[in-house]
Amino acid sequence: MSESQDREIIGGHLLVIGGAEDKYNERRILKKFLSLAGGEKAEVLIVPVASDYPEFAADVYTQAFRNLGVANPRVLRATSRQDVFQADPKELLDGVTGVFITGGDQMRLVSLLGGTNLAAELRKLVRETPLVLAGTSAGAAGMSTSMIVRGEATSHPHKGAVQLSPGLGFLKNLIIDQHFTERGRISRLITAVSYNPYNLGIGIDENTAIILDGKGILEVVGRGSVTIVDGSSISYNEIAEVANHESFSVCGVKMHILRDGLVYQYLERHPLQPQREFLLPDLG
Repeated sequence: MSESQDREIIGGHLLVIGGAEDKYNERRILKKFLSLAGGEKAEVLIVPVASDYPEFAADVYTQAFRNLGVANPRVLRATSRQDVFQADPKELLDGVTGVFITGGDQMRLVSLLGGTNLAAELRKLVRETPLVLAGTSAGAAGMSTSMIVRGEATSHPHKGAVQLSPGLGFLKNLIIDQHFTERGRISRLITAVSYNPYNLGIGIDENTAIILDGKGILEVVGRGSVTIVDGSSISYNEIAEVANHESFSVCGVKMHILRDGLVYQYLERHPLQPQREFLLPDLG
């Protein structure tokens, strides 16, 4: 299997947000997005098609980015797949340094964008240029090859607790879950990973994001935490043996909880030494 088939190829950065990011006060995550996308020179495209109310979502983010110094954010104006077909990907993306996919419903996002020339052009730019691609909530979930489209916040791993579907494919071996701690989604992420332990599960809290680059570095930014579920060392997994309405046993799952500033090597699957230094008190 070639490298391009087996892992992410990222020319710039992917910014994956757990939803409900601050848009009005400190706006740390949005500022980080613009910083990565070129600061004052950033050219931003907003993709609000996942939203039930795309015009409203477009207005919210247009105003947020204008308040941060982006004079004229572009918007993909589309409420149907036909609208996406009619958009000119070259014209829409020409000179763009940052693309921001809003929240809503990840199935709507993928059903409108998947397989279109716009998605293909965006994938090419993500791979071959320094473009920054950001997604929040549904926009985050839809970035992966295999995404969670539905799921219950059960008290324990439960075979029928999650439904997976193909995503947009920017993240090849990762499954993203959002609004993570706030909605108690640890069990459904463990279930999703148990379906195929080759996938790395990443649960992102609200107003929290991960930044990924092509070297395999994942950095946490924001007020909450990121939960990593690694199934590569699973030694026992009976998810295939139980009925859809039953719970199941799984042994050997690794889990990491990372907060702001912590770094994880997502290709090699291990945390890295924090950049900050923890000073011990002088006991002398």
